[in-house]
Amino acid sequence: MKYLLIFSLILFTHSFLHAQNLVPNYSFEQADSCPIYLNDRNFEYSLGCVGWGQANTNTSDYYNACDTYAISIGMLKPIVSVPYNIWGFQPAFDGVAYTGICMYDSTLNYYKEYLISNIPTLEIDTVYKVIIHVSLADSSQFATDAFGVLFTTYGSPNQYNNQTINIEPQIDYSNYGVISDTVNWKTLAGTFIADSEYKNIIIGGFKNYSKMNILDINNAHKTTANAAYYFVDDIIVEKLSTTGITSHITIAQPIIYPNPFTDHATIIFSNQDQKNCSLTIFNSQSQVVEHIDNINSDRIRIERNGLPSGFYYYQLRNNNNIIANGKMIIES
Repeated sequence: MKYLLIFSLILFTHSFLHAQNLVPNYSFEQADSCPIYLNDRNFEYSLGCVGWGQANTNTSDYYNACDTYAISIGMLKPIVSVPYNIWGFQPAFDGVAYTGICMYDSTLNYYKEYLISNIPTLEIDTVYKVIIHVSLADSSQFATDAFGVLFTTYGSPNQYNNQTINIEPQIDYSNYGVISDTVNWKTLAGTFIADSEYKNIIIGGFKNYSKMNILDINNAHKTTANAAYYFVDDIIVEKLSTTGITSHITIAQPIIYPNPFTDHATIIFSNQDQKNCSLTIFNSQSQVVEHIDNINSDRIRIERNGLPSGFYYYQLRNNNNIIANGKMIIES
């Protein structure tokens, strides 16, 4: 079945109800066995739910409403149940289960937890939409903006150690800002173009603490670690194109990836007629910092070329007509 898909970088909704989610056990409902305490798993590196594990030796967690063990032995509240657990109260975004990872710990240097799963092999030169849902746990003392999604062909590079995975992810959600909502689930969405036959998805933080925005939320109800701990639910990876980048897609707004970026980025836009276009990039003071003429393809590679970190705006033109405007972020 082929669909004409119209999408925007700004608005991602569930209008793609007919698209296939490539992530197995995407809402963590299928458990290997019912968890009864933190870090409860049947074997090393497993998360405790079907198809999911941890991408380093730090201990990600699995929560499921089936957990009644703590209450049965006289404890006041369950440890890894849903919606009540050791971190507070949070209903699942979908179903009765979710996972939890630590993104920051003020008492440990560079402590990070990750989720990893196998996925069907992605197709090279194909656009994918990636959505995750996160919520800051009630007992967190800190909040951060450092969520990302990394796709690999070889599993996790840090499977046998406890180090941060310092690889630039294909999806960087830091443009959503610090996520400090402990009541609602925050939907994070992004797109990328697969340049390899990726077989694994890793979710977590891929920046050292020094490059993260970390907010002390002065949580008077803090009862656990001095950490930024998040619940994660409903992981979605959907293919947006069928054969090639623009052959079956109408792009209402250009795609820019990665965004934010550190060295270079690529803009993809509708130009099937190969019209002659130009790109102008402005800094936050509306000064022109880059201008490219004679663009007659549907993609442009932008090099940083020494530009300082910050917000930038771009404008695509065809002759004197503005095709699109957009924003991009350069990080250090």
